[in-house]
Amino acid sequence: MQESKFNQPVYGNYHGYYLKRSNISSSLDPRLNLLPDDIFKGKRVLDLGCNEGWLTVDIAQHFYPSRVIGVDIDGDLIRGAWKRRRTVWSMQRCSTSGSGNFSPSASPSDFEEGGSISSRRGTKRKRIESHIPTSIHDAFTSLYPTSQIPSSGPGSDPVFPLSMEYMFGPLPIPPVSMIDPSLHSAFPHNISFYTADWTRAVQENVSKVVGTEPDTQDISGIVKEDKMGYDIVIAFSITKWIHLNGGDEGLLAFFRKIHSVLRPGPTGKGGVLLLEPQDWEGYAKARKLSKVLTENYKTLQLRPSDFSRVLTEMGFIEEDTYAKGGDGGFKRSILMFRKR
Repeated sequence: MQESKFNQPVYGNYHGYYLKRSNISSSLDPRLNLLPDDIFKGKRVLDLGCNEGWLTVDIAQHFYPSRVIGVDIDGDLIRGAWKRRRTVWSMQRCSTSGSGNFSPSASPSDFEEGGSISSRRGTKRKRIESHIPTSIHDAFTSLYPTSQIPSSGPGSDPVFPLSMEYMFGPLPIPPVSMIDPSLHSAFPHNISFYTADWTRAVQENVSKVVGTEPDTQDISGIVKEDKMGYDIVIAFSITKWIHLNGGDEGLLAFFRKIHSVLRPGPTGKGGVLLLEPQDWEGYAKARKLSKVLTENYKTLQLRPSDFSRVLTEMGFIEEDTYAKGGDGGFKRSILMFRKR
């Protein structure tokens, strides 16, 4: 099916969104700085409305999840997410320890003197240890021998001239077939992206889905992922768009589906929803993007202040509220709910 082109970002599908959030100068999305360090460790994570995948890639690379799935309704953004994955992989440097491991990097400015890597954790800078296994590096070098590539010094790993990226693009990622199965949960093989209208994906086969490069999968891909369940579902800055497009009932259906795909557990120990709702004041401007949004806006009875009550009635427990992250209009609280 031919993917539709969006003339207006009526689903919040802004291109260049992460540049607007002002986190390009930081090695991690600032919202992640607010959360417990181990919250994603060993978890299956779903990032709804992932846009071009910056947050999704940050989690996959730095927080030790077993699997991260990013979903967005806009296929162009999902293609950008796959590109982001490959670019971040390509920007990782080999360590100077001689281990052959790759060290994560968001941008050259994130490297401190001596080649160490740091990220913002509040006002402090903290070293991020790579969890890229040596065997992934071995797989890469077996595909692309580095014996003829100059190194930065005696005993150090080879480095590519900066011009190579501009001439040939990002480095290719070694295929999964060359990696030991026990290492599939390591970045960049622990992440996938899908294009889908996720709230309606089960009921209506209306969207082409991209699950692996190249674009070959159909809607069954995300349905299969959903059936496996998730430990954590992320819904950052998308409730306004779901609400305006689907009305009160569309938003309630969205919350119900999140509850259904979160894994159960002992009482009070089920899966987690991380919710970053937009303020009601922002709806007025967003409704002007289309006549449909304008008309739907007039019918809305629920307000963001009602979301905690609604989720509690659906079977969630509100556990925590994390301080507002981001800058300017993007400074919003993150609410944590757990499935009962």
